[in-house]
Amino acid sequence: MSDVTADQATESERLSGSKSVAASEKKLSGFTIFSYSALYMPVSMVLLPVGVYVLPFYAELGISMYLMSVIIFAARLSDAITDPIIGVLSDRTTGRWGRRKPWILGGAPLLMLSLYMLFVPPENPSALYFTVWIVLMYLAFTIVDLPYFAWGAELSTNYDERTHITARREQFHFAGTITFNLLPLVAGLLIYLGAQSDFSLSSMVGNFTSEFQQVMAARAGHIDVILEWLAQFVMIAIPVAVFLALFFVPEFPQKTIERTRPSFLKSLNVVRRNGPFVRLIICYTVSTLGAAVTAALSYFFVKHVIQAGELYPIYLLVYYASSVIGLPIWTKLSNRIGKHRSYIAALIWYGIWASFIPFIPEGMFGLFLIVMCFKGSSVGALLALPAAMAADAVDIDSARTGENRAGLYFSIWGLTKKGSYALGGAIGLAAAAAFGFDPTLDPTLADTPDGNSSSSLLWLTLLYSIIPAAIKFVAFPFVWHYPLTEERQKRIRDRIERRGTPSTAGTG
Repeated sequence: MSDVTADQATESERLSGSKSVAASEKKLSGFTIFSYSALYMPVSMVLLPVGVYVLPFYAELGISMYLMSVIIFAARLSDAITDPIIGVLSDRTTGRWGRRKPWILGGAPLLMLSLYMLFVPPENPSALYFTVWIVLMYLAFTIVDLPYFAWGAELSTNYDERTHITARREQFHFAGTITFNLLPLVAGLLIYLGAQSDFSLSSMVGNFTSEFQQVMAARAGHIDVILEWLAQFVMIAIPVAVFLALFFVPEFPQKTIERTRPSFLKSLNVVRRNGPFVRLIICYTVSTLGAAVTAALSYFFVKHVIQAGELYPIYLLVYYASSVIGLPIWTKLSNRIGKHRSYIAALIWYGIWASFIPFIPEGMFGLFLIVMCFKGSSVGALLALPAAMAADAVDIDSARTGENRAGLYFSIWGLTKKGSYALGGAIGLAAAAAFGFDPTLDPTLADTPDGNSSSSLLWLTLLYSIIPAAIKFVAFPFVWHYPLTEERQKRIRDRIERRGTPSTAGTG
């Protein structure tokens, strides 16, 4: 009698697990994907401003570029410990709220506090102040971002729908970027309109270019003002986005094959043997490294080379708007030719337009924007496609070990992203300083005894454009013959659903 009962219980568990997985295989509604992806809008408005606004801001406040590069790199060393710990704990968290949601709910308040303190510092902040708050912000970002990415990988098992989820998430990432760059422009426009005594349309249009640029130079284009507005916006946006995600997005129970749970060290060894994931880590590392070098120097390039520092928010707005617009095109291309081939095409497209930047004449801000539109149209794809491919690679681990450890995998992914971004930013700042660039000098005095030399500005240009593109191209041999195609991913998913034997597909 007891054997019959046990068999019935086992069958019940099997059917329950099938229903759980079946639920995750249903096509997600547009509102569900929207509610999940929307959280990345305010969350993404954390790390990117560090590279494009915070570092130049603190550099102009007098903190050494060398010292900041050391602080950022040292702060990221702690991620080698915290990321895997949070990833594993997230995988093993249990409760009615699921595995991922409690971490997001707990990390959001710390993220808000640390971001505000870093973006709105007291007058003359010390290097210690900068160190404390940037370390806490990185930690809070890990607590939120890592479970969030793992959650996204578990929302669907469908090859194409995963691409759709990551693409929509990256669209919100760049929508956040567009939003915080719109803030100073909208403010500048309101200041310009408020100062007009003659409200005739012809007069306002005729004087707009010169007077609006003066408004941006006087106030709205200042980094401290931009960071303060950004901090206030995020204080509102994060609670709203967290509410949408936690209450309107499901967290499906994950099916596992009954096996002995491997130790943490053995788990890391399995990750090491996951060939496609290792390839992606290498590709994502070099791509993020190159992007970080560009981001860290972009403000200095626009201010000192293009001679249009007060229009920097317009550059960022155009650059990332083109990323949002271009992403659906790359997604459609991915559905036609596969993710890894689309990623290769995006790398080539990025490199072509980056090579034009050193030849843009001084002061040609309009031409610079045109080149940035074409170059920026591939940036979203270079982030979204590898993340979608990584979600597929996690399935290999599930088939081998019987566990779904997206948290562990995306802890490594997050560590790679943050470490590469920090290292790239540090390399960019240190290299520019090593070649003689001084951010505190007046850009109008360039190539004079009181300004930056032409040699230092040339190296600044190369570090901003050609060199980061060359770094990204290191990914080519690792993704050229990428083995985990759509057909192999479907076969792996079939084996997982049948509770079958470990898969060896796509291990190269």
